[in-house]
Amino acid sequence: MTDFIIDYNPYLVTCSFSKNGRLLGQKTKLGSKSNQRLQVLLSPSTNWDGLLEEIAKVCNDSDVNVIFRGRKIDFDDLQYSVQRYSGKVAFTLMLEEGKNELAIMSDLDSIIEDIRSKNIPQFSEVDADGRTIFTAYEEAQNGIFEVSVIATMSSGKSTLINSLLHTELLPSENKACTATIARILDNDQMGSYEATCYAQDNETVVYPRTTVTPDLLRQYNANEAVQYIDIEGSIPSIPSDKIRLCLRDTPGPNNSRNENHERLTRSIIKRNNAVILYVMNATQFGINDDKQLLCDISQEMKRAGKQSRDRFIFVINKCDALDEEKGETVDKLLTDVTDYLAGFGIQEPTLIPTSARLALLIRKSQNGEPLSRKERKELESVDDFVESPLLHFERYATLTPSVRAALEDQVVKHHSSEDTWDLEALIHTGLPAVEATIAEYIDKYAYPMKINDAIRDIMQTLAELNMRGRFEQSIASDSEQLERVRAQIQEAKKKHQSSGTVSADFKKRVSLLTLDSPDRDDEQFNVEMELQEISKEYDQQVKVDKSIADQLIAEFQRKLMQYQTDCESRLQREIDVQIFQRCGSLLDEYTHVVASIIQDLEIDGFDFRKMKMLEQISIRSIDEIVRNNQQDRCREETRWKDNPERAGFWGKFKFWKPKKVSYTVSVKEGIDVNVKNVVVDILTEFSSALKCNIVYIFAQADEQIAQYKECFNANIDRLDERIADILQQLERDTAQSETIAKKVEAEKELFDWISQTEERISALLSV
Repeated sequence: MTDFIIDYNPYLVTCSFSKNGRLLGQKTKLGSKSNQRLQVLLSPSTNWDGLLEEIAKVCNDSDVNVIFRGRKIDFDDLQYSVQRYSGKVAFTLMLEEGKNELAIMSDLDSIIEDIRSKNIPQFSEVDADGRTIFTAYEEAQNGIFEVSVIATMSSGKSTLINSLLHTELLPSENKACTATIARILDNDQMGSYEATCYAQDNETVVYPRTTVTPDLLRQYNANEAVQYIDIEGSIPSIPSDKIRLCLRDTPGPNNSRNENHERLTRSIIKRNNAVILYVMNATQFGINDDKQLLCDISQEMKRAGKQSRDRFIFVINKCDALDEEKGETVDKLLTDVTDYLAGFGIQEPTLIPTSARLALLIRKSQNGEPLSRKERKELESVDDFVESPLLHFERYATLTPSVRAALEDQVVKHHSSEDTWDLEALIHTGLPAVEATIAEYIDKYAYPMKINDAIRDIMQTLAELNMRGRFEQSIASDSEQLERVRAQIQEAKKKHQSSGTVSADFKKRVSLLTLDSPDRDDEQFNVEMELQEISKEYDQQVKVDKSIADQLIAEFQRKLMQYQTDCESRLQREIDVQIFQRCGSLLDEYTHVVASIIQDLEIDGFDFRKMKMLEQISIRSIDEIVRNNQQDRCREETRWKDNPERAGFWGKFKFWKPKKVSYTVSVKEGIDVNVKNVVVDILTEFSSALKCNIVYIFAQADEQIAQYKECFNANIDRLDERIADILQQLERDTAQSETIAKKVEAEKELFDWISQTEERISALLSV
């Protein structure tokens, strides 16, 4: 049997691997993944078969004992992967659980204030944006975690959000809820909700901040000048002691009056650290009005591994409307939903059946809010939810063992007395399962990421200062060591000069990056063929009464608009996937290139990997490439202004540049219309416009690839420049032994403090 140890620290994002007591180094495939999140490693990706498969290859043994050192919440993911593993290796798991993580940020605050009081120059350096390390820490501390709610028509989205708020704030009439994007920021200190309304540019204030009610929000929704509503107030059931929550109510795929909202919805799907609640109607989930968004979700879930899958929560609402006596059970419903989502390539979705309406009524009643006669009647179903196992929706939900166990404990507690049956029924509505799943995501991903963002630069600076201090102490007290280091510096300079070949080879690979498929000409040809197929049914419509002709032409226009959406969305998805895969392969190669260059530079006591400037190039720049890609492809809220040339049917064709394609037909009342000719005329202009759009999509992709090339090459150039600078500085610093000794003596107390502070933070964040 092979013993294999995984040490995972989500706060520092370090994941080390040891086989039979021997640490796997950076030059090994597993060791090179030491800066990846565990949940990313569990899933296969480009040149990576998934963590268990990679461990199996390294161990080459039929029995592997895996010891996991870290948090139980992360161990659960590893355990789930082992349960799903179908290979030839027999894995046994053991957890060595880390310490309790409460109050980490509070302790960090104390340490950071201590650092700030020392006035160390490296901590006061200002970047290109005028920010210091402490600025970044404060921004991370005040970071907001977003939960976006997207829904199909009539799914009860507003009711679900209201149930999360424990009160009826958002208007629940379908028509009133589709016009704007509401962002609700958690503030548990507030006893009411206050809102500010903004126009399309997301800057112009339409209504100033004031306390809001459902009636006032209806008024805001009815005003077409209002596009965004920022609300602040309490979100009670999701803990905010670790991170600040923001609920975003986003118009769905079929109910937005603003096409910018549709693009915003698609951009939200691509964000890395935000939960998506995708609300579906239990009684009409398969109507295909959401197929474009589901395809986007599928693509995103495949791209980023388990963490990405975890952040999509499919809430199947209105499950209490099912008729169990007719065979409409929740169990069967979830099977049907799973099959429906599988049709879009969505595998292993998190499904939670709910009755948001009953959850809201229970919470309103608990708050002492007045209920209407109809609401009081609906609340009588509490007993049914307690007594009927078929209405225990949390039992059917996709939950982790820890979340399920916590909910079961609450059910047992509340069932002991009829006075608390309403609280038991609340759990059975499924809403607490939604809230617990969000809270678990925050604990598993969002909170560790917040800490990592806050402390990353500070830890790097301390590590560099500590390493430099120890290095200088060693050469100041040992003349032989100093001479050896001087010789190593000269050798490192030679190796660095020879590494130009490695850099040049990589740049050559980058220059070959192109978009091979889909082909632009093929896409345009396919458009022509498919549009002709759409128009065939109108070939015989040559003499049609105007009233019927109007309906036929309107129907044809709707088909064209749907075709355009389907065509462009599919094409952009295909291009996105291809660019991601090809550039992902280059990212892996880039990492190895950087590692090989740095590891060849061996100077006793001097670790190039601890140089902050090199870490930013070798590690963070990789993330930056992906982040820039996402921002370029899908901006959060672009500042669009109305263009009169884009009004009407044809104006909807193009959002990225002003374009006017017009068609008018004038027909007198009572006169027969040659619908075929009208269709042909419309089709000609439509085809031309859509082909132009396809050209633009490909041009946009080419521009994105050019940005990748520029970023890769710029990073390689910066890497070479920074290494040359470091070696020159080392050469100067080691030229005079007397100078080194004086510096070490003068800064001894400071370096002792730096070493102790680094150890304090490492101990605080160790798991």
